[in-house]
Parts: sequence; structure tokens; C-alpha cells
Amino acid sequence: MKKIILIILIAFTFNSCGSWLSPNVHVKNDINITIDGENLDGVQGEWVITSEDKKENGREIIVITIEKNKID
Repeated sequence: MKKIILIILIAFTFNSCGSWLSPNVHVKNDINITIDGENLDGVQGEWVITSEDKKENGREIIVITIEKNKID
């Protein structure tokens, strides 16, 4: 009898918590890509891609930098 009551209480606890818990998520995708101010003519070559993670105002921001290697 104790096991049945315990199972009912556990099931009720998980059911009741799930209805009022919901995450507050805001996703905004702003992507601006500039490749050395060039059009598609300058795309071929060797590129260096770096990323930087930072937090501003409680938000996680990922900055991706794409630079073209200069040929000597």
C-alpha cells in the first residue's frame, strides 16, 4: 500500500510541476557577412575563420570573423 501511495505522489509531483514550468527563450538571428567588401569574384582563396564567445546583458553572443589570407 505504501508503494502505491508513493508512486501516486511521485506521479502527481512530476505532472503538476510540468504544467507551470516553461523556459523563456528568445532567439534573434542577425547575420551580416562582408568579405573584404568584395563580390563573388574574390571568394576563391584561403580564409581564416575565428569565433569569440561573450556575454552581454545576460545574453550569450557568438562573434564569427572571416578573413582572407593575403598571398605574399
